[in-house]
Amino acid sequence: MSDDLDDLLENDPGADDESTTTESTTVAEQATDGSNDVESEANVPETSVPNALTDSDEDELGHIVASEEIHVTRSDYKVNAFVKTDCRDEVRVGDYVQIPYPESDPTEQPDELFAIVDGLRYEPYTELDDKSDTHNRITAAHSLDETEFVLVAELEPIAIISATDDDLERSIVNKIPKPNTAVALSLDEEYLRTGLNIPHDGVFAGYLSVGGDRMTVDGDPLPYFINNPGIDPMTDEIESGEPAIFRHTLVAGSTGKGKTHFTKNLIRQFATDKRYPIENHQTGDTEHSRLNLVILDPENEYSEMRNDNPELRNEDELIQRLERQGIEVGGIDNFETFIPDIGNTNAPSTGESRNLTIPFSLVEHRPQLLMPYSPTEVTRGALENCIDAYFTDADAPTYDGFLQYLRTNEDAESPLRERYNIEDGTWGAIMRRVTDAAYRDVFDHGTNPLPDVSNAVFREGQVTVIPTSHLHGAKEELTVLSILSYIIDNKIDDYNIDPNVKDTPLLVAVDEAHNYVSDPSTLREQYIVNRARDAVKQGRKDKLGLFMITQNPEDIDGDILKQTNTNIFLGLREEVITKVPSIPRGYEQDLQKYGKGQAAIKAPDVEAVEVTGLPYCLTQHSN
Repeated sequence: MSDDLDDLLENDPGADDESTTTESTTVAEQATDGSNDVESEANVPETSVPNALTDSDEDELGHIVASEEIHVTRSDYKVNAFVKTDCRDEVRVGDYVQIPYPESDPTEQPDELFAIVDGLRYEPYTELDDKSDTHNRITAAHSLDETEFVLVAELEPIAIISATDDDLERSIVNKIPKPNTAVALSLDEEYLRTGLNIPHDGVFAGYLSVGGDRMTVDGDPLPYFINNPGIDPMTDEIESGEPAIFRHTLVAGSTGKGKTHFTKNLIRQFATDKRYPIENHQTGDTEHSRLNLVILDPENEYSEMRNDNPELRNEDELIQRLERQGIEVGGIDNFETFIPDIGNTNAPSTGESRNLTIPFSLVEHRPQLLMPYSPTEVTRGALENCIDAYFTDADAPTYDGFLQYLRTNEDAESPLRERYNIEDGTWGAIMRRVTDAAYRDVFDHGTNPLPDVSNAVFREGQVTVIPTSHLHGAKEELTVLSILSYIIDNKIDDYNIDPNVKDTPLLVAVDEAHNYVSDPSTLREQYIVNRARDAVKQGRKDKLGLFMITQNPEDIDGDILKQTNTNIFLGLREEVITKVPSIPRGYEQDLQKYGKGQAAIKAPDVEAVEVTGLPYCLTQHSN
């Protein structure tokens, strides 16, 4: 068993004893375990929320500074707090605090300002001159040290929290805190979830963290959930809210930052029996169906998710603790791997699998698949006419049949060329374009054409992995874009569609997404990107979610990124960060220094926060 698992089992939150986690202690943890004269919030009655007015002086982090300006506007703020001497070593940028407003009725709990420590600075008590060679020299008369300074925390207001009879509510910040008001750390789970608007359940994505260390509340880390309502299994009623998965997801991180590990743990949480409402395209009735998750896997990393993680095999106690927090653990039972059968390649080893054929019939309504370039309008029109004519005449269309059809019409006086007035130069351009070796290798190999096995590929409640590690260059691009176009077209179109795609809630995960939905430079890419833009705009309606995984988020099409509501950023290089507009404000510098598994998340309607993922994978992860 790894050292990480040893530590987690010895100190895992939720154990019967009061041992603490092995991570560095944050200010929230210090306050929870009682160190540094900060008492545990467990002393607060269950019916109340911890607040700075009722806390004793020993529980305060500090107070609002009255000796300088305090202001809160719609666009700006300046709220600073003096940090008490005995709290200096523990307070950190990223800690959450609460500040009460005066309440006219002393029997009611006051509203409170919920804020984050946005910065820390030292200020001297008096005028000091340390700009000399001897300023650190200790003498009998004086030594310059930390006691000569005050520590000021610069606070960023997030929301106002109000207590009702049995609940908390958050609202916009439209009141200014009073000078000298006590500032206390936020250590209550309900308060933190309300202030940050983090759901109480959903898809587990990690633990709320500060500086890479998990925050603990009453000894337990606080799980971060992505909103994922569906059909309530107890009442069979549609749950409130809208699943974030159909508003699309980005997981971005540089090599070595744990991107695949993090993604596997996140994807594992979607593989459940949860059902989602979806309209049957034929009857118009609302049906309740489980999610189908398709993973396009360029590195052959996801097929092993059907298996348990061997490192967790005998860790029953740890698994039970994770499951108590609503975390799905273990290999996925309802799982299929479909390997594209492509000529002149060696299929990857994935364990149990089935072959998948890319049929030439997909080109009938997607002629752009044969245009990995930018043709002239004349050449494009002529090629589209040839494709349309072939599919009109052919009983069993194939790529070889299409080439033979063109060859039989090569003469300038052939019916096809005369019908569309195709000149010799244009005809030569067509023939050069359609004889690419990649087409012969990709189209029509094998016995399982995608439309014929779509009921197995897109079966509800199933995780389907399509590895493409055996493909490179033009073969890989054509294969992946053919599959993507088939999914998207059948999801968002209303005529002549595949019901297995149309009537099933779908989450399509695309690893190395920047290779397929980047700013288009060819007609084929333009077609896919335009369809993807349409898909992300109406994904909520059609129950189609796009899940993009990449180390180059700056290359993904800007219109698609704008529609991507859940953004998860692991460590990224500075030159990448400056080019991605969806990086949460305030995290630009931190992301450059994030360790493995450390991430910033901005989900729909939720404040941007830092989380730390699990140090182990919930399924098998060999790479």
